[in-house]
Parts: sequence; C-alpha cells; structure tokens
Amino acid sequence: MTGSPWLLLRGIRSILRCDEAEVIAGIAGYVVGQSRGLSILSASIERSNGTPFPPAVAVFGAVRSYFQVRSVDCSDGALWIARFDNERKALERLPALVSEIAWTEIEFGRGPDISALRFSADAVKSLRRLTRLARLLHRRYPFYQVLRVLELVGFYARYLRILQSGQFAMGAVSNHSNPHGIAFALAARKLGIPVALVTHGMPIRPVARMSYQLAVVHCEAARRTYEADGCKLGQVLVYGRRDSHEPMRHGPVPSTVRVGVFLCKDVKEERLKSLVQQLLSDSRVSNVVIRAHPNNFWRGLGDWVASHGNGRLRLSKGRSVATDLEVSDIVFAGNSSVLIDAVLAGRPAGYVSGLDCGPFDLHGLVAEGLIFPTDEDRPFDPAGMLAFYERREWDGVLRDFANVDEDETQVEARLGKALRSFVAGNRKQTGVPVERGNAYPVAT
Repeated sequence: MTGSPWLLLRGIRSILRCDEAEVIAGIAGYVVGQSRGLSILSASIERSNGTPFPPAVAVFGAVRSYFQVRSVDCSDGALWIARFDNERKALERLPALVSEIAWTEIEFGRGPDISALRFSADAVKSLRRLTRLARLLHRRYPFYQVLRVLELVGFYARYLRILQSGQFAMGAVSNHSNPHGIAFALAARKLGIPVALVTHGMPIRPVARMSYQLAVVHCEAARRTYEADGCKLGQVLVYGRRDSHEPMRHGPVPSTVRVGVFLCKDVKEERLKSLVQQLLSDSRVSNVVIRAHPNNFWRGLGDWVASHGNGRLRLSKGRSVATDLEVSDIVFAGNSSVLIDAVLAGRPAGYVSGLDCGPFDLHGLVAEGLIFPTDEDRPFDPAGMLAFYERREWDGVLRDFANVDEDETQVEARLGKALRSFVAGNRKQTGVPVERGNAYPVAT
C-alpha cells in the first residue's frame, strides 16, 4: 500500500515537520473542541494510550483516505485535485487557460469509491505495517500528527494506483501542506510526472520540503519562504495584482466609517466578540460586516451575529472578497492573506492579534512594515492607521507582497505557455506522441 518507501518516508518527515507548527496544533485542538463527537473520541484516545485503540483509529484514517479518492475515466492528459473551496478557486481556471489539454479532476467523496474495492486485498496486507507505524509514531507525537501521517499514506497509495493506470502528462495542486496535497505530489514524482503548484494564499511555516516543476505564488515574499524552507521550485510565476491595485486612501478621517472584519477558519471566539463590541461602541463606526473563511470552523458564528439584532452588524454571505472590500473603509483581520488584498485595494488594514490560532504576525506582515498593528485595548484608530500608510517607504514594502507591475492576464498567459511546455516535454520523455491531432502543441 505504501509504494516507494524512501520517497514516502521523506513525505512523512515533511508533514511531521509542518504539523509541529504552533498554528497547526492550535487548529487541531480547535476543531476537536467544536465537535462533540471528536471531543469524545479525543478523550477516549487519551485514556487508552498504549492500547491497540489509538493505532486502530489511525489505520482507519488511512483506509478512509484511500477509499475517499474517486477513480478517473481517462488515461492521459492532466490531473488536478482540490479538496477545499480555496484550492478549487485557484485551480479550476487551468482548463480554460490551456483548453487543448484534457484536464480531469480527481474528486473526493464522502463514502467509499466502489471501484477502489478491488484493491482492498492489498490494503488488508498492509494493515499490520500501518499499525506498527501508528504505534511507533504515537510514542513520540500527538495523535493528530499520527492521524495525519496515516492519512498521507492512504492518499499516497490511492494516487499512485490512479497515476499508474495511464500516461498522464502532468498534475496540479494548490495545497502543499495537507496530507492529500503532499501525497499527490509524491505519487506524481515517483512516476516522473511534473507537478504545478498553484497557491491560494501565503504559506505557513514550516513548509513541506517538496519539489514542483512549476509554481504560481502569492508574492515575492512567499517565494522566499518556500525556498528558505527547502522547497525546490522550477519555474516560478507571481500572481499579477496590478488590476486590483488602487492607491491607498489618504486625507482626513471621515466622520463615519464602514468596517470589515475578515476571519481565518480557526476563529478565537472571545477575541472576535471583544473586537466587535469595541467597534460597535464607537459612534464613528456606521456598520460592521464580518466575512467568514470559506472553511470556517466556528459553527456558531451565524447564530452569534444574528443574536445581536443590531442593524449595524451583519455576516457576509455568498459574496466575493473584492465585493466585501468595496463596502469596507477599514479592514481588520488576524493571520489572513486578506490583509494584503485590503491594502492592495487601497483600504487601510489593521492586524488583530489573537483572532485565530496562529502565533503573532504569522506571515511577518507587521514585522515587514506592511500592515498596521492594532492596539488590543483601542483597536479602532483610523488616524493612526492613515498615518502608518502615508509613510514614504510603504509603497516599496507593498511591492514585496503584491506584484503590482503585472496584471492577471499577463501572468495567466505565461502560465498557459509554461503548462504547454511541461506537457510537451513530459510526453517526449515518456515516448507518448507530443502532438495528437494538434492537441498538445509545443509552446513557442
């Protein structure tokens, strides 16, 4: 079930390294706390430490991951995976960029994929090895890390089966730190299939030490993070943001201000409640709109907003980030890449510490002088924010976090050309015809 042991071992080491980050531990604890079922399971695992129960749960996670991945009805072209909405948003444009390449999504399902059951005999043979691995890891690591490793093994085995079933030209992922993203990149690497990483935000350190033939990153600062943490990136493109760039708003503070609060998926509820109370108590704040993360973990967020019965407070629903920025004069957020989007759109933005599970200034936006650090006792300081963004050196800092010299269409054209080149080059190496009715022309 594990395929190439040495390659998989490097992947296991990478995810263990990633999951030692403070933010990952915080998110794991947060998710457990939000679910009664997971809380009971977590408590049972803690009480049964040293028994066969924790390894059995971890092995179940591996098997579940294996059968969760759906089969594909193709044997060539390009494959891509997107488990979450933000990944899908980053990747779903690729087929339109290079329409002459046949793109197929490897989908995820809630129940087991029946077509994968024919491999169940192989999975049964691996159960003992997986159980030994789970026992060994649980001696040194918290259970959530053990579970993530076993999920990685399950995803890797399934992706390896799928990729071995055809002559695929390339693969594309957006997630580089979760089990499914690492597993797909590892399986493709084993078979010599080039992989493109199309990111959907700033990376969280430490980053898994992976190799990608092509990477589209958020900004230059993000590229340095990947490379500093040991990632091997071939061709690197930076998202073009010129068409989203508006000059920062200056001038006198308006008498009334519309405020946007943009959340990460792991919301620290008490900190958010305190922030909103402080904002609503200021007469200069005309209204507050709260934008939840697409993968919001706080199930009670909607009920809490509704409980206020206050027309000045509302929850954004089904709107784009750009739309919510348009109706916000000032933006507040924690460890979210939306802070970059806000200042890029000319909105003064303030970093709020403790709003999520991450450590202070996770992405270095405050340390580098890009984002205004708010005061915990007096977060609403529009005059101070405007003065911060009027600094002469601020525009130079912005360029390090946003490529304002190119627009989206320019970068997409270069991305399409690069994808064609990778497909053509890989098909030459594998002996598959590069041109099949002009379906895979060599890029010029």
